[in-house]
Amino acid sequence: MSSGTMTVAASPSRARSHAIAEAAARALGAALVVVVTTIAGIGWLDLLRRSGVLHGTGPLLPEALPLQRLAGNGAQPLARVILAWLPAGVLAGAALRTVGLGSRALRAGVTFAGCALLLLALGGLSDAVSESDPLLSHMSAQPGRVVIWLAAALAGAGAAGAPGRGSER
Repeated sequence: MSSGTMTVAASPSRARSHAIAEAAARALGAALVVVVTTIAGIGWLDLLRRSGVLHGTGPLLPEALPLQRLAGNGAQPLARVILAWLPAGVLAGAALRTVGLGSRALRAGVTFAGCALLLLALGGLSDAVSESDPLLSHMSAQPGRVVIWLAAALAGAGAAGAPGRGSER
């Protein structure tokens, strides 16, 4: 009879451990999706720049590709930024849904916040490398760069608009 009591007592603990493991796996998956999305957005923007797509169209956004600043082509047309970051966000939304983030608002928020944080850090790092200065001396300039917030917002909007199954909140 005492073994039955142990089984009942161990069951909630096992369920709690399983729930914690699932939550950790979801968080790790979401972080990986955000990192890949940020790399993809930057990579697609650079690929579009190299191919000349939408050259000379619309207003230029300075520092869109910070490592290209020294080469004189870090500013990118708004249309090109949209064409790179919106699809990256759509793919992020689909991947985050697979990871278990069902709510469109949650997928958008995670994508926006994660991409913004990474872009802020990468912008500071790019500036530090291109000017051979310490990283911290360049971090305060990053929040003032409109393109960082625009890219993150486009990725977040794409994530919210990603197609999904069934009804969503």
